[in-house]
Amino acid sequence: MARLAIDDAAWGNRWRQRSTAEKALLALGLLVLAVTSREVVTGAAVLVLAVGCALVGARVPWRTYLRVVLAPLSFVVLGAASVAVTVGARPDGALLALGPVAVTDGTLTTAGQVLARALAATSAMALLATTTPVSDLLTGMRRLRVPEVVVDVAEVMYRFVFLLLDTVATVREAQTARLGYATGPAARRSLGMLGSAVLRQAWTRAQRLDAGLAGRGGSGPLRTLPALRPVSVPFVAVTCTGLVALTAASVVLA
Repeated sequence: MARLAIDDAAWGNRWRQRSTAEKALLALGLLVLAVTSREVVTGAAVLVLAVGCALVGARVPWRTYLRVVLAPLSFVVLGAASVAVTVGARPDGALLALGPVAVTDGTLTTAGQVLARALAATSAMALLATTTPVSDLLTGMRRLRVPEVVVDVAEVMYRFVFLLLDTVATVREAQTARLGYATGPAARRSLGMLGSAVLRQAWTRAQRLDAGLAGRGGSGPLRTLPALRPVSVPFVAVTCTGLVALTAASVVLA
């Protein structure tokens, strides 16, 4: 069975037995702070706090957490770079100008704010993703009265990720054994066949799942028995205190 490092981290970290509400309060609170504050210092504080909670508090493997945070880094950098430059008439006091493209002190400041906010928000979401299994998140969504059809679709898609990864691994192993990637044309042909095989498997498995559920009269939600975990009052109190302190500092700096 295929495995994902982020899924292994979510199931094996030290906060695994904590209530989903506690972790969601911390992560989403940091996320709100990251996206609403314009100060680079606040974004840096959120980033440091989220990384510290993940690596020190939850003991998430640092390589896994780093990969999760850095995965969207290219999009973040491209977005910040597009903000840092201005196109058109050369503005007064430009720090760097190349034809119609210029960089000013104001655009650099805005780009820094965008970069800090994006990295802070990403680290906050990575904290939740690496400490909370998807099954717990789906249970929390049900408790928040999210429509059952949305939760069911998310659950089926999550399960299909691993089924399709298994298919990719099996087909690719067979292609490699037959020298399917020995040359450039062969590799391109093998990749095309791999994609078609995965699509066929996905369609076939979806039809089998639908037929199996229909045969068992499965017309309702796909519920599982959730584990009851009490909410830690000290954890919630410390989290709220920290979020209020960060909010106050952000307001003062603004």
